[in-house]
Amino acid sequence: MKRSPTKTLVLMLTSLASAVQAADLVDVANSAWSYDGTWRAARMSWDADQQLLVQGRAALLPNVSASYGRYDNEREIEDLGLEQNYGSEVSTFTLTQPLFRVDAWYGYKEAESSTDIAQANFEQARQDFVLRVAQGYFGVLRAWDNWVSAKAEEKAIGRQLEQTQERFDVGLVPATDVEEAQATYDLTQVNLIVARQNYDIALDQLETLTGKKWDTLAELQDNLPMEGPQPADMNDWIEKAKAANPSVLAARYNSELTENTAKRQLGAQLPQVQLVAQYQHSHTSPDDDVGPTGQNSLYDTQNKQIGVEVSMPLFQGGGLNSRRKEAALRADAADYQYEQALRDIVQQTRSSYRTVEADALRIKARAQAIRSTRSALEATQSGYEVGTRNVVDVLNAQRALFSAERDYANARYDYIINSLTLKSATGDLHQGDLAAVNQWLSESETLDLYNPDLEGQSDEMMQQTQEYQG
Repeated sequence: MKRSPTKTLVLMLTSLASAVQAADLVDVANSAWSYDGTWRAARMSWDADQQLLVQGRAALLPNVSASYGRYDNEREIEDLGLEQNYGSEVSTFTLTQPLFRVDAWYGYKEAESSTDIAQANFEQARQDFVLRVAQGYFGVLRAWDNWVSAKAEEKAIGRQLEQTQERFDVGLVPATDVEEAQATYDLTQVNLIVARQNYDIALDQLETLTGKKWDTLAELQDNLPMEGPQPADMNDWIEKAKAANPSVLAARYNSELTENTAKRQLGAQLPQVQLVAQYQHSHTSPDDDVGPTGQNSLYDTQNKQIGVEVSMPLFQGGGLNSRRKEAALRADAADYQYEQALRDIVQQTRSSYRTVEADALRIKARAQAIRSTRSALEATQSGYEVGTRNVVDVLNAQRALFSAERDYANARYDYIINSLTLKSATGDLHQGDLAAVNQWLSESETLDLYNPDLEGQSDEMMQQTQEYQG
């Protein structure tokens, strides 16, 4: 079933956003629906491609044409020594109706296949749009979390540098410890600059997608049901992808199109039969109405004819047969492309399935890694206090903790995007999936995009780290 591209994106879901003061995924999607140039171009292309079927059908339907001509004529009859100068008007109306046109019939079938390809391409564009919205929205949240983590790490390492300097001043640690702490602190400042840059870039990308400057966005909830692909059987996903993936469908329809093209080229070598009806009226306006015999020698005429015409190309320099061979070879190539598209989508679906499956496990593992690195930091800090560990060990333990926290945040965003990508591989990604993910956003935790609480958020994250430093 063909879907109209002009239907407004899940307007019925707007009520879901009304309870959230900050903009959410549905708000962003609705703005992008009417602004994103790539998506709008895809909708216009879809509308244009619907005319292909009309054009293909036209060759099977009656064709009516009309012509009119007005001429100045000079005629000389040498035997009679007669010269005539007169004007003439000729009106012609012609109707033709194909009766037997193999090439026209398969041209119509080509148009059907072209329309099917356009529909598959449009469905792919729709799914790409959904992915772009999700990537744009969560790209901002991801960049924000990384920026907060980078700032907290910079503060924690800065505090460690201060403590190391104080210990050096009283002779408890060597100068190399201060230099190590300073070098690590310098690296955190570089990472902080990069994190800020990535955040600004993500904001720009979201604004480019939606054409709107957003003030606040709803953030992800802490506890989410990220349990892996559902259904859990990989084969279910593969079979659905082979049957409904838009790229596979486009390759299949292209195979059908090239097969019809080959048949059309063969039909171009066969006889063509059509019904022809014509009416022609000629009117003359002589300069001299009286001829040599004293009678009018020029007159008006009407001509009516109806019949059947049969035509068949016999030889066109070898071009007809060459085009037939070319079309047959291209049909074979399209078959191979379709087979390869099936293989590719099976591999892509397997990869996407395993990625989502691994993402779910990674989230649990990353959460455990945070607990482990916190314990490791506490033990390293205690060892440093009694002299069994040096400052490098402490710095590495701190950086490992912040890295684990960033990895955990990134794993959650990866799970969301990769889950949508998996659905896209099966051709089953729709705007309603954004509404489902929208339920994972918090009603209370919001991000002020242009006045973010970087200091407060980073202090809170750093405080959790300091609790394990005594």
